[in-house]
Amino acid sequence: MTTMELSELLKLGFNRNEARVYLALIKFGKADASTIIRETKFHKSIVYDNLDKLIDKGIVTFVVEGKKRIFQIASSEMLIRLFEEKEKEIQDKKKIASSISKEIDSRIKNIPEKQEATIYRGISGIKSFYNDSLKGGDYVVFGAPQESIDILGELFWENYNLKRIKNKIGVRMIFNPSIRYHGRKLLNKYTKIKYFDKDFEPSTETHIQGDKVGIIVWSENPLLFLIHNRKVAESYMKFFEKMWKMAKK
Repeated sequence: MTTMELSELLKLGFNRNEARVYLALIKFGKADASTIIRETKFHKSIVYDNLDKLIDKGIVTFVVEGKKRIFQIASSEMLIRLFEEKEKEIQDKKKIASSISKEIDSRIKNIPEKQEATIYRGISGIKSFYNDSLKGGDYVVFGAPQESIDILGELFWENYNLKRIKNKIGVRMIFNPSIRYHGRKLLNKYTKIKYFDKDFEPSTETHIQGDKVGIIVWSENPLLFLIHNRKVAESYMKFFEKMWKMAKK
């Protein structure tokens, strides 16, 4: 069994245990479960479970010899046929999704898009915005600088995050690298944090929640622009997801 062979099967969608069992069977041509257990060093329940999965896929068969089941690789064409069937299934799903997508577009086209913009000024205004965010759902943030802690204070953020967790509001945040010390305090099942590269320290913060986008300028007298527009929020979310993939833990 080579790493390359294993990786190729993983690319085909096998899980790691299925791939190991399948490769062991390829090595022996045909074998009973005990042989595969010795080869893979898996518990027998894992081997039997994955053999059943491979049989269901049609790429492994078995015969009964005496009281033993002897497993063997099915015709190599069955492996190709398995993915031909999956490809057909994907194409069928694409047709259904395309049909639904057209119907959604035609309905949305006739709904007037709501758009509002609000400006919050000063510390009280920013705190009011964050208190309102506790009434919403999960959200994402990127570009939190040191000034956000200096201006509102660590006590405010500690109390705010306790309330957020109590309300089971999840958040993903991309922080400036200078506040890693603060990020380490916040990690829990409702809070995921990554960081920009060390040479990137944006002075603004962007908060995306539902159909709202809040852009905060952390100056001495902080300013927040809140845009209430679904399409704008969706656009910012796409941007966030790209940055999330590139950000570092």
